[in-house]
Amino acid sequence: MKYHQSVLLDEVIRLFDPQKNQVYLDATLGHGGHTISLLKSGATVFGLDADSNNLALSTKRITDLNLSTSFHPLKGNFSRLKSIWEKNINQPLDGLLFDLGLSISQQLSQNRGFSFNDQFSLDMRLDPTHQHLTAENIINTASEEDLFNIFSKISQERYSRPLAQRIINRRQQEPIKSGLRLAEIIRSFYKDRKVTCPHDPATKIFLALRITVNNELKNLNKALEISLKIVKPKGRVIVITFHSGEDRLVKNFLRNSGLKSQRLSPSMNEVSTNPLSRSAHLRSYTIN
Repeated sequence: MKYHQSVLLDEVIRLFDPQKNQVYLDATLGHGGHTISLLKSGATVFGLDADSNNLALSTKRITDLNLSTSFHPLKGNFSRLKSIWEKNINQPLDGLLFDLGLSISQQLSQNRGFSFNDQFSLDMRLDPTHQHLTAENIINTASEEDLFNIFSKISQERYSRPLAQRIINRRQQEPIKSGLRLAEIIRSFYKDRKVTCPHDPATKIFLALRITVNNELKNLNKALEISLKIVKPKGRVIVITFHSGEDRLVKNFLRNSGLKSQRLSPSMNEVSTNPLSRSAHLRSYTIN
């Protein structure tokens, strides 16, 4: 099994400086990389994830490493952070972590809709049991104006308007039901315009759709507000973002809350060994 390589792992552990018997909440457990390092320090960790597959995989991984005694897996989305904390933890946290990237298994899956190569799905829900709106719904029913707003406001796609028009034209010919077909439509648009891109042209559109489907920006803002109430004074919160919209939201929250923060990016060495880290930024703040 190829596990997701946690981004900025050394920096997270250095900033938290975990000690025995401290209590942490990893609000985006993923494959458990950050949590495993916290557990090895002797800390107690509650690991939260909306994705059942991630939760099962990380729990098995932690159990296989004989670290499960101080680990408590929790199913749910951090949009419900306050109620989850009240029901399962109900004590001030020493640290709270948000890593907002997808796990490698989500990115490469062939039935979740996150992948450009997914031939079977355009779903993109992190928690299909509690969510109804899918990326397929949006792509096949949204108006040109709605698609334009999603693409331009969330991921700052340069060609949002003509791309929305191209997608509507293609869906009228045949519904768009897979990540692969959507990616091909976007790539062909860029090819027709003879525009080159430093990354896959589909990246920004897929990102905007995923964020919209999972209400990620609103949920993050709500969770950051709750962090002020559930982390103890001098406790630390770390947020790892992967695009400018997320980072800007965190920055504005910190400014409006009067909190000072540190901002770190991956080293050149980390980016060379883990290319998925290239767009990551870490913001860290302590509770007053």
